[in-house]
Amino acid sequence: MTDIIIAVFSGVVGISTGVYAFLTWKLVSETKKMREVQTEPRVWVGIYTREESIHLKDLVIQNIGMGPAYNITFEIIPDFEYLNGKFLSNLNLFKDGLRYLAPNQKVQFFLTNMLENWDKKIKTPFNVGVYYQNSLGRKLEDHYTIDFSLLVGLAYVGEPPLQKIAKNVEEMQKDLGRVSSGFNRIKTIVYTKQDIDEEGKAILERIKQSREEEKKDS
Repeated sequence: MTDIIIAVFSGVVGISTGVYAFLTWKLVSETKKMREVQTEPRVWVGIYTREESIHLKDLVIQNIGMGPAYNITFEIIPDFEYLNGKFLSNLNLFKDGLRYLAPNQKVQFFLTNMLENWDKKIKTPFNVGVYYQNSLGRKLEDHYTIDFSLLVGLAYVGEPPLQKIAKNVEEMQKDLGRVSSGFNRIKTIVYTKQDIDEEGKAILERIKQSREEEKKDS
């Protein structure tokens, strides 16, 4: 009987040791993944609509990860003609790449005006391949598709804030110009003490008459 108890106890200890070892390995693995996430870069590429007009697009390159990115290079397939006769691959940024991007650091610049060659641009999406390294030298890569056809049918409601501010400032400048030149004069209404007293008496008289009429009706 004693041997059976010892055997059962040994089995329970063995199973417990195995479960403990598995849980420890699992914890170490999860801790490692969390540490990698906290130190891993992620370079994102996309387009941004400028506030001045829905037709003006910026290209944004941003490190949305929590670690720094090193030795960043790009590959554009097919090459994008952002202006007549000018292609993205000819820009120094894409020819030479970036040596470093800190977490949340971004590079943003004007890409194109969609009013120019609209039909061609919405029919020719292009891919941007991004190749870079983390702080340990491990190579990483991401790929993004820039597809302007997704913008077809989209519209803004209301006037862009920057345009509205610019128009208001312009109108203020015109008004000030008219005043300073004498074409428009600011009208002022002056009240004397006698005017105020007479207006007060008139108000009191109207109140008195209103009360007398109420008494007659009652």
